Amino acid sequence: MKRFLKTLRRFTRNDRGTATVEFVFVFPVMLAFIFVMFDLGLIMVKYVVLENSLDIVVREVRLHGIQGGQSGSDYFKQKVCARSPLLADCANNLFIEMTPIDIGTTFVSSAPTCVDRTVNDPPAVEFVPGVENGIVYIRACVIVDRYLPTTLLNAFALDASGGIRLIADSAYVVEP
Repeated sequence: MKRFLKTLRRFTRNDRGTATVEFVFVFPVMLAFIFVMFDLGLIMVKYVVLENSLDIVVREVRLHGIQGGQSGSDYFKQKVCARSPLLADCANNLFIEMTPIDIGTTFVSSAPTCVDRTVNDPPAVEFVPGVENGIVYIRACVIVDRYLPTTLLNAFALDASGGIRLIADSAYVVEP
């Protein structure tokens, strides 16, 4: 018994390996934190790209109008996707919603409409073109996937396919 106690006392006085124990506890937490920041950063970059693309296209429409005889939502979808190389499968994951706003009424308060990737049918939203000098509210919703699906488990509301909805909006006046 004395031999066991002597070995135990020597073991408790020895401080070799304490850095290894700290490393084992701290490293996984720090690595998980780095992965979460990486994933969150990529999602934010995609959101900024969507917002910037929509703003640029809205500015082009304000200055030059809709070119090529396309409908408004198709034109916006094509132009936003052309300016958004980071949005994977943009043509299938992006939905543009355009709503004319009456000056004397309240603002658009409905929930945004997004693409449902579990179904092949696009959402049914009727586009009503604005009138001269009328305000058109435009909302773009794109579904993006996370690079690291196990991180940020409950940080974002996910759709049925496991993607995150990024929503950008803007408004413009229909010039005569």
